[in-house]
Amino acid sequence: MKLQRSDFILYGVALLSAILAVGLVYGYVENRVAEAESKTEVKTVTVIEKPELRSVVVANRDLYRGEKIEIDDIKVLMVPTEGVITTGVMTQPNKVVGHVAKQHIYAGEWLIVQKIGLEEEAKDSVEALLEPGMRAMRIPVSAESGLLGMLNPSDHVDVISVFESADGKRMISRTILQNVEVLSIGQTNRMGKVKQGGAAEGKQDKQSEAFVKASMVALHVKSSQAEQLALAMNVGAIHLALRGPADIELVETNGVNVKVMERSKQRPPKYKPKQQREVIQIMQGDRVQEVFTR
Repeated sequence: MKLQRSDFILYGVALLSAILAVGLVYGYVENRVAEAESKTEVKTVTVIEKPELRSVVVANRDLYRGEKIEIDDIKVLMVPTEGVITTGVMTQPNKVVGHVAKQHIYAGEWLIVQKIGLEEEAKDSVEALLEPGMRAMRIPVSAESGLLGMLNPSDHVDVISVFESADGKRMISRTILQNVEVLSIGQTNRMGKVKQGGAAEGKQDKQSEAFVKASMVALHVKSSQAEQLALAMNVGAIHLALRGPADIELVETNGVNVKVMERSKQRPPKYKPKQQREVIQIMQGDRVQEVFTR
């Protein structure tokens, strides 16, 4: 079959139409891609071959709230200036030594002004830890009544008072304060370093023990709580009960007296009896081995 002239014209028109359609689609896709790229933020990474360094004071060990910072507790690192984005970073160790940590500072953490206080504040005083409207009150405790040896600054305790009833007929034990923060303990800080006026290191064990037993605990209280503490110390004895870190619940209690303790029944301890296990004997030659089943 011979192709006529009209057929060539038809095929030519179809080819041109196909080429035009492909061109239009390609142009549309290119425009959409260019539009999307123009709206996309281009992120670049700046590489500094020789960055400028600056000194930063870093904690050499874990420091706890209320602890005085010594020269051995810190170290100085040289870090790129571009990496120091926090304001108030301490750069000179001589401006840090002697201050009291206002918050927990962990080993490797940068020291900032907000965590160690300002230069004009008292460096080694508990006053730097007091919140507005709060008071620091020191109470005498012994190793038995004050948890000495296991109590640390920033711990929270309940204060239990043991006193004689108003009619003088019975003794009463009652929790008078709950969830009270400990500011300081005796003459030593959390890590056992001796401050001025305390017992020197290297003393005999008896002298150290006597120092601990005669220690004092400073509590972070309100004015009304300080009044309760003062009264409790004058009318009887006080004891401290340690709270868990996440335990902030206030418990309602009416206290106890001797009669209540006499009437209370002791509950038997709860335990699960051990399950009996069977014994299987395994003979290997002239040897017998006993195996217990679960």
